[in-house]
Amino acid sequence: MNKGVAGDPRPSTITEREPRVVNRNRARVVHFSLVVFALAIIAKSAQLQIYEGAYWTAEAQRLQVRVRDVPAERGRILDASGEVLVETREFMQLNITPANIKPNLQFPDARAAVRAELAWLGVPSALIRKSLDTKQKSVLLPGLYRRDQVAKVASMPGVDLDRRLVRDVSAPPGLLGILGTVSHNGAVAGGIEQEFDELLRGESGKRSLLRDGTGRLLESPQLSETPARAGYSVTLTLSKSLQEIAERELAAAMQRTGASGGDVVMLDPRDGAVLVLAGARNFRISGGSSTPLSEAYQPGSVMKPFLVAKLLDNGRVRESDVINTEDGKYTIGRRTITDEHKAQSMTVRDVVRLSSNIGVAKLSQLVSWREQFEALRDFGFGMATAVPYPAESRGHLATPASWTSMSPASLAMGYEVSATALQLAAAYATLANGGELLQPALIKHLHDPDGNMVFRHTRRVVRRVISEETALRMRTILQSVVDSGTATAATLTSFDVAGKSGTAKRYIGRSYSTGDYNSTFAGMFPAQAPQYVFVARLIDPRGKYYGGVVSGEMVNRILQAAIVTADVSLDHRALAAVARPYSPRNEKRLAMGRERSLTHSQRVAISGSDSVSPDALSSAALAPLEVVDASVRIVVSLPLARGNAASIESDPRASISSGLNARSDTDRTVMVPSISGLDVRQATRVLNSAGFQVKLLKGIEGRTRPATGERARVGSTIVLETAQ
Repeated sequence: MNKGVAGDPRPSTITEREPRVVNRNRARVVHFSLVVFALAIIAKSAQLQIYEGAYWTAEAQRLQVRVRDVPAERGRILDASGEVLVETREFMQLNITPANIKPNLQFPDARAAVRAELAWLGVPSALIRKSLDTKQKSVLLPGLYRRDQVAKVASMPGVDLDRRLVRDVSAPPGLLGILGTVSHNGAVAGGIEQEFDELLRGESGKRSLLRDGTGRLLESPQLSETPARAGYSVTLTLSKSLQEIAERELAAAMQRTGASGGDVVMLDPRDGAVLVLAGARNFRISGGSSTPLSEAYQPGSVMKPFLVAKLLDNGRVRESDVINTEDGKYTIGRRTITDEHKAQSMTVRDVVRLSSNIGVAKLSQLVSWREQFEALRDFGFGMATAVPYPAESRGHLATPASWTSMSPASLAMGYEVSATALQLAAAYATLANGGELLQPALIKHLHDPDGNMVFRHTRRVVRRVISEETALRMRTILQSVVDSGTATAATLTSFDVAGKSGTAKRYIGRSYSTGDYNSTFAGMFPAQAPQYVFVARLIDPRGKYYGGVVSGEMVNRILQAAIVTADVSLDHRALAAVARPYSPRNEKRLAMGRERSLTHSQRVAISGSDSVSPDALSSAALAPLEVVDASVRIVVSLPLARGNAASIESDPRASISSGLNARSDTDRTVMVPSISGLDVRQATRVLNSAGFQVKLLKGIEGRTRPATGERARVGSTIVLETAQ
């Protein structure tokens, strides 16, 4: 290499480059920008992941995950024996997305496969075409199918299943009003479904599904799921088997009598459990509402035992006290009260047995207005029974402030008061169980979803109304009504039945209708130790319309069927203990009683024993009460004029002879049977059958000494008075 000469001004061939100077300010700007950018990224990441993480996660889930509500299985409703009345069943509804119906390995021709399967399911051709139309975003088919029916179509592309829970009812038609309804969208209406909706409906769950690129929904184990919790199950006190019997016999009775409707209620007087609630309107069993709970009516003579029970309990009268019944016709001014069984006088026992309107009207004057009102309220009239039914009627019982002078007599005969069939049954249960008014019950058990019992019905006493002794005496009197009174059509050969009939004109519009009646029979079975209390009502029966005849016969048929039915509510061992041995004499006597009852019902007008028009009542004072003993006859004039309620309240029996109260039951072991309505030969036979000797004497025809209802030694002589 040549080197330049020193001092040579020309540059050498090899020169040295000087280092490039860095712009520090520019570098700082760049570095700062990078840091800011990095911080911005970090800040944005923090914003997205920390502060807005939940939002963007939800947005991602919204786009990729579909959350569906999982409806809870609604609780079951069962009858007293555990038989299912209402339960929830699972069905499937098809939701089709036409754009997603694309071929795959399993279904090369997916559209043809979907079309064929929908046709097999019975889907209309118009809906099939719509389901395959790609212009439709989605199509929800209206039909519901079992899971096994749609298993094949559910595996096809573009087809999803929507789970639907439907209430399946297998109860008799008459219970539909009690049970209530649940619509397809879960709205409840009426009955137990509405009253216990909060417990029955359970708690809904959540189910998450992933959406793939084609929009198809897939399950993923990574997604959370909240299971649904089923509702509580409700066990009713109602008996499905008894309900079916009652509905069948009610329908048969309507066809037999031409009645337009009716009600049947049965309950257990021992604990107040309601066993049957059957109703019919417009010639068919009613399913829309429970008329035995929602419809009150004026019941007529079935109300008579309650006044008599209070009088007996308070010591105002005795069964053997005799009342002047005016030979069956009592005229006050231009109005008349009549009895079917015409007699100059009747004992208190026979006033109930033969359903004397005159007798009970006079008995109503033995108490003050306030006492009579309180007596009816004590038996539960004028107030709701508090059963869990939203539309229960409380009936009607006016306070004494709005009464007229004839209200006491009207109330005693079952007018100016309205009650539901259930209220009547609860009142008769008081006579059947020893004098306690019980709260009727519809719910027997409640179980939670795990099967644990959280509620059990127990006997609930509202109040004591009468003593046990009085209740027993009333059952004996009511038994005589069926044995030989106005309701012999209800008699059973092997068991004693107790009850009371009533036939009342219907109040339609603003007046009582002529020819339209409520025919009722209420009572208990068996008479000695009641397990059933029943109220049977027929509306507007044609031809024979007396409650003891038409409704009594219906009760007879219901009881016969119930006895041979394996029902948990009936204690057959206890029933066998009170069964009456069969004898031709009993059968002949019962047949004779039925024939006599039918004869009277055919020939007597509606103003008879267990029916009276409200227009036949007068606002004037009633006639004096006659009290007759076997040895002495005392005529007593009670203060019955208008406006004397205060004097009656102070001492309603002040003028009754003290000698009457001095009678003793010493050495009397058998009750003297009633022979009212029988001729001399028949009466003699009945008295002989009871173990007595008979002596005929001239006097008041049909009267015995000792009187009917008194107790006398077996083998002693009974004086039977005759007109000749």
